[in-house]
Amino acid sequence: MSVLKILRGFFLPIIFIGPQASAAEFTINVGSPISIAKMLSGETGKRLDIALEFQQINAIESHGLAVILPSSTADMKDELFYATKMQEMGYATVVVNGAAPRFKMKFTRSYTSAMIVHDLAKTLNFVKEEFGKPKKVVVLASSTGSLAILASQMEPVITAMPILRSVTHAFMLNAACPTRVVPKLSQMARIFTVNGLQDDSTPAFVCNEMKQVNEMPNVQLLTYQGAHHFESPIYEFVGRVDGAHILPTCTINYDKETKLYVEKRDGKGRASEKDQGFHGMQKWVYKYCLKRGNLQGYNKESASKLWIDVDRLTK
Repeated sequence: MSVLKILRGFFLPIIFIGPQASAAEFTINVGSPISIAKMLSGETGKRLDIALEFQQINAIESHGLAVILPSSTADMKDELFYATKMQEMGYATVVVNGAAPRFKMKFTRSYTSAMIVHDLAKTLNFVKEEFGKPKKVVVLASSTGSLAILASQMEPVITAMPILRSVTHAFMLNAACPTRVVPKLSQMARIFTVNGLQDDSTPAFVCNEMKQVNEMPNVQLLTYQGAHHFESPIYEFVGRVDGAHILPTCTINYDKETKLYVEKRDGKGRASEKDQGFHGMQKWVYKYCLKRGNLQGYNKESASKLWIDVDRLTK
């Protein structure tokens, strides 16, 4: 057993499996900021431990690291599948289990995209200190996790957390794109949004809006035939499910201070972190934006094309 100093004076035990471990699980201590703006102001919330699951550790410096972030729930079946696909491409992988200790209900302040950004930065710091600099860093996440990927590359966030500059490629799976993003994006990473053309939960048109409204030269839109979660065999059968979603009804946006605001697509209302506070904004979203029911399911042909593209685009 060795002891590693992890940020701000915290010391946590690290257990290795074998002298030249290829797989290991570590624990790091993190905060729980409810929003990007609050995180940047130093409000990092409740501290807790989260687990990092590593595979193929010996490939970190020689091939690169794929960081798999959670989506909007604590169910990590998709994320473990994503890790397997990246391992097949030769990458070391780390699955960040940040949802389980926090998650209570979808689209609530119990687990937010800001927490995912915070966990990503802490994970990358841990990797640098324990294993050295990865050859490249590829980040993948779905749904709420995909929103976190984009937020992690806003210039004010990277200025506060410089380790996020180490991200070289990012894939926003089932991309939950914000429409307006006033802060500029860093150009350090190539960012790819991924949507199914029949997805009516995180629709492709939302990412098109984002590209049209904002100057984002390093963001490329990828679309494939298929519904929500077309990329994952976890959802074997295609059909209607009782999934919760907000993007078909409302837009998500970041103002110049990185504060979130939400607007109804019909122009009949809005709420903001600045005016109502984060909790008040989320209550408004639940009342006016949250809808249920969407098409979901695996598309084997499209999934194959996606993973071929991921391999090709990260060469």
